[in-house]
Amino acid sequence: MRQKPELHVITSGKQPLAEVLRIAELAYAGGMDYLHIREKQRTARECMDWAMALSAVMPLDRLLINDRTDVAAAVGCRGAHLAYHSLSVQEARRVVRDHQWLGRSVHSYDEAAASEAEGADYLIYGHVYSSASKPDLEPRGIEELKQITAALRTPVIGIGGVTPENAVELLKAGCTGVAVLSGITAADDVRQKTAAYRQALDLWEEIR
Repeated sequence: MRQKPELHVITSGKQPLAEVLRIAELAYAGGMDYLHIREKQRTARECMDWAMALSAVMPLDRLLINDRTDVAAAVGCRGAHLAYHSLSVQEARRVVRDHQWLGRSVHSYDEAAASEAEGADYLIYGHVYSSASKPDLEPRGIEELKQITAALRTPVIGIGGVTPENAVELLKAGCTGVAVLSGITAADDVRQKTAAYRQALDLWEEIR
């Protein structure tokens, strides 16, 4: 189903819709594969409005909505991404459409194995490196990540402090892609920075 390494971009939760629309359009042009609406403070109505607005600048099937399985089902996007406080994968399956993905954030081998057993379509593991969004938490590094990708069949996306320079290390560790927040959403030149991530991922795909 998936071949080239995936580049996921996650909204900051701090930027207005107009700014996110600008970022999404530029990031998609630069090589972003999927955009996650991660706006914990927004209502279902607001998330729905965001998704519909974003469909004007990028395909709906490249959009994932964090936590809000109801909105994901209603808008018909690629799927929903589940956090630790979200519904279980099995519960969320009752809400989303049959073709939609359900991803899960995991922070340990045990969480990853449990999410695979529940039927998650992909996992996001982190934070791998030091991250500005989690300055008080120690990064998890790549050793447990390697154990997860070696043992499980579910695609794993690495997150946390990912740069174009260290993205290849995550692919070497078995990840099928990377997820980026401020590295792209706070970039001065969003399209150029996205293209730098895309180039790093594609170069690895060519040489491996």
